[in-house]
Amino acid sequence: MTIKKHILCIEDELDIQEIIAYNLGNNGYQVSLAADGLSGLELAQKQLPDLILLDMMLPKLNGMQVCERLKSNAKTQAIPIIMLSARSEEADVIGGLGQGADDYITKPFSQAELLARISVVLRRTHVAVKSLSIGPLNLNIDGYSCTLADQTIKLTTTEFKLLHTLVAQPGRAFSREQLILSALGEQSEVVDRNVDVHIGSIRKSLGSAASLIETVRGVGYRCSPKLSPKPNPGTKA
Repeated sequence: MTIKKHILCIEDELDIQEIIAYNLGNNGYQVSLAADGLSGLELAQKQLPDLILLDMMLPKLNGMQVCERLKSNAKTQAIPIIMLSARSEEADVIGGLGQGADDYITKPFSQAELLARISVVLRRTHVAVKSLSIGPLNLNIDGYSCTLADQTIKLTTTEFKLLHTLVAQPGRAFSREQLILSALGEQSEVVDRNVDVHIGSIRKSLGSAASLIETVRGVGYRCSPKLSPKPNPGTKA
């Protein structure tokens, strides 16, 4: 039995939303719908769809804001995004792709074009990252386990999520608030001042590799950009 790919469509124009849902459903996709950026973001975090169709101009949160939040959250950052917009200016296209979108379609578009773009993006993202390596450090994403030079490192779930967020984007400086949002989600009870405690514990566990986690004065923390993480792909179930 083939498992249907799940697509979340975040679109405030109901006629477009209905047409997209009808055509995707007729082509074997499972479809969820949201009419504003905030509810779309919440659905994405809850459902973890295989792909998101994201309109640029949305109430509550616009498409750029939704895309930025999805791509800064370790839980949702791997979900491919196709942005939809009536605006075709180069700056808008660059802006959407710069936020991490995988493709950009200008309205009006044919349903045949949309289906083709979806198929291409899904094929391209079929291989999922199961682990990340940077220097002697390896993170097993599915197993929530960490090794350093083949020696197991004991981390709490919170520490693992924070480390994963940093290692996945080396060189990017995260504020404490961004780390909480990206690694732990909006419902986390961890507060800003506790992030320092967790980072200190992670560094202690890393021992000689503690310098991988750098303090960025006036901002927060980042993973050393001197080494790039190497994704170890595994076939997505």
